[in-house]
Amino acid sequence: MNEQELRERFATAEVPPSRLGVDSVLRAGRRRVVRRRSGQAAVGVALAVTVLVGVPSVLTRNRAQPPEKPVLPVAPATPVACQASKLPAPAGVVGVTVEGVDPTGRYVVGNGTVGQDFRPIRWADGKAEAMPVGGSASRQATAVNAEGVVVGLISDGKTSEVFRYENGGYTALQLPEGDMHPFPEPAVNAGGDVVINVKPKGGGDSYAVVWESGSPSSTRLPLPEGAQVHDITDDGTVVGAMYEDGQAVAGYAWDQQGNGRKLEVPDGQTAAAYAAQDDVAVGGLWPDEAATRWDIRTGRLITRVVDREALGPATATNADGWIVGEGAVHRGSERLVLPVPKGGTASAQAVSDTGLVAGHVTGKDGKNLGPYVWQC
Repeated sequence: MNEQELRERFATAEVPPSRLGVDSVLRAGRRRVVRRRSGQAAVGVALAVTVLVGVPSVLTRNRAQPPEKPVLPVAPATPVACQASKLPAPAGVVGVTVEGVDPTGRYVVGNGTVGQDFRPIRWADGKAEAMPVGGSASRQATAVNAEGVVVGLISDGKTSEVFRYENGGYTALQLPEGDMHPFPEPAVNAGGDVVINVKPKGGGDSYAVVWESGSPSSTRLPLPEGAQVHDITDDGTVVGAMYEDGQAVAGYAWDQQGNGRKLEVPDGQTAAAYAAQDDVAVGGLWPDEAATRWDIRTGRLITRVVDREALGPATATNADGWIVGEGAVHRGSERLVLPVPKGGTASAQAVSDTGLVAGHVTGKDGKNLGPYVWQC
């Protein structure tokens, strides 16, 4: 799965012609994980870990910088078993999948379907809560923080908007003036700040916006033309990439003032960052299709993992540097084994700082066997 294919999936979700179109497209395209190989068995890993030289810092952080994490050793992958638990699903909701987990592992969010519409679910300590839905719009949860604040998308088949859910109620987050489409999906940090990209439906350049915690009004981030963001850290740093002609050409981290740091790549590679935790961003390299970790204080490439069996571009991480990509999870040089029912395959979507992996399981026939968590 290359970056262009990922971009094409996002692009097809921008202006769907009907309710059926938006739901089918969102299920296929608005996932941080590209699931082409998500269910393959956790054996036969081809693994390469590469460490590159650091580059100087260009951003100022408003806190003490911790020492750099140790370089991961080059070692054969050793399967590491985890304990599986199936998450309950609310009555009447089918096709439930997981989208995210908060860093503490207490909250998990995902979505099921009722008819043609998404129905968001939040699990707290393993107990399922069907989030209330008003009206006929489809609501899709995409991320949650340690306070249980959920963000996501509302769509009626013609328009989409961003929501924040906290204290049992929804807040519709105001998009910039004009007929704007948000994409690909909102992210939230510990403080409740929310980021996403928007694009005029009538044509024009996209740009990134942020909603500060508690505010329904958006602010345009002062990023260069072609910049798109995919995640926000607790100190407000955003990560993403510069795009040209629909393709990522360089991964970046920016502060709220628009000061940027290019993320280091080997010769001949391009990059995009999809997620960040603390001072580490993860993403992918092309044409390697490698899962990659960077130190966003310096832009230094920490590791790249090439796992042709299951792991592609990394789309989630935790404070210990575990990486999730295309349904698989790596802890250092080890691929985690996620136990499943006989005949099933696991698709990991997110991992907490406590080692809780969240995802879902599919059967041999492709049928969804439900949401799962694995304690690793």
